[in-house]
Amino acid sequence: MADEKDTLQQGGDISWDIPEAPWTTARPSKRDPARFLPQAIAHRGYKALWPENTMGAFKGAVEVGAHAIETDDATLTRCFGIDKKLADCDWEYLSTVETLREPKQGLPRLQDLLEWLVEADKLQADEHSHRPWVLLDIKLDDDAQDLVNAISSAIAQVPASTPWQGRIVLGCWNASVLKASRRTLPDYPVAHIGFSLSYARHFLPIPNVGFNMAFHTLVRPYQGRRFMRDVRAARRPLYAWTVNHPRWMRWCIERNVRGGGGSVVDGVVTDDPRLYLDVCRRYEDDVDAGVLGRDDRSSVGQKVALAVDIVKRHVLAKLFFWYRRHVQGKLDDLDGKTKR
Repeated sequence: MADEKDTLQQGGDISWDIPEAPWTTARPSKRDPARFLPQAIAHRGYKALWPENTMGAFKGAVEVGAHAIETDDATLTRCFGIDKKLADCDWEYLSTVETLREPKQGLPRLQDLLEWLVEADKLQADEHSHRPWVLLDIKLDDDAQDLVNAISSAIAQVPASTPWQGRIVLGCWNASVLKASRRTLPDYPVAHIGFSLSYARHFLPIPNVGFNMAFHTLVRPYQGRRFMRDVRAARRPLYAWTVNHPRWMRWCIERNVRGGGGSVVDGVVTDDPRLYLDVCRRYEDDVDAGVLGRDDRSSVGQKVALAVDIVKRHVLAKLFFWYRRHVQGKLDDLDGKTKR
């Protein structure tokens, strides 16, 4: 690890003095302050109810109690049915598109989301009340520095009473995006997003880098448990994506109880924040009633199906990682190499 740290310090124009993000960690339960619950992070907004990555989805997520909004997209294909990259379109065109899914929604800019958050803050009765934060998933489809520069420009256009560096986490899939983030937005916390524990580990020597990992990687009996232990020992935030089944939501919550207090999983990224918060309430009901096993009523067939799903996710993730890293060369290391 010392050698890796020396490599990081050779970054030249890059500062590795990354700020912490304590506002993203698991929150004490209102019922029992010694009980920590992972925050609800709405994946592309309230995707289960609204067209994803739209203002309707973002507002809907906050209305049901989501603590944070995760947002991303590199193309218009999935949401709008248009085979174009966002980077290849100007706002005059983008402002005219509508989602395929009902209720029809337009495409918001990051600036639009931030402006809405500022307006929503003004409606808060208590200045100390919860203010949603944003996890920006910075995709790999375009030049890393260009993407981060565009994000910086959008943020600069929206003044806020609470500094944005205390409400925005930059999600970085690879070393190039992480370096670009450090050059352009050095006051902002960062988190590695990924689905490979071995690749994620090489970011661990960097102080205060958080981790947003595909939940199936954390479920692995040995590797996942060891990774969670090491991340916790390094006092880094850990989020799990994308968790939509109640059983896996509960699994994330349980890590914090079985971890002996404090937080192991700090946030659950989900398409359905209302469902996740309901699972949190039911879990606490079980804890308070002393019947922790009550909620796991899955049949043998259902348990087998969940296990098969995890295996499929592992296989697909390995194939995708290999393609992204060795064919596209997108998942580079901090030393600039792509072979691992």
